Amino acid sequence: MNGQTRHFVLTPEGGIREFSAEQAALVAAGARRMPEFAKRQLRYLQVTVLDEPNNEDLRIQTAGACLGFDSDGRLAEARPPDGESEQISRFEHDTCVQWVLRDLPTAHLTFH
Repeated sequence: MNGQTRHFVLTPEGGIREFSAEQAALVAAGARRMPEFAKRQLRYLQVTVLDEPNNEDLRIQTAGACLGFDSDGRLAEARPPDGESEQISRFEHDTCVQWVLRDLPTAHLTFH
């Protein structure tokens, strides 16, 4: 089974920013500061696409979290969403998934 994971941060202003796997790992390890996120709570969506050789089906798994950044822009916490304001909307979720799918070399995608 082959897999690809993409990482998105969702801002309260409606912005969606994608990070590479390397960038996401550095932020998670505290080795990369994000000054633009200092003292902010943001939502995070991870989209993983799994495909099996010799099978036309794709599996898409998503996971969300809330991220808290300290005054220097380093990741201070990652936790499950709690409450209405921290939930990832269906629109945000679907937008990130479709963004990932647009890059796949699959000729037979059907969106439902």
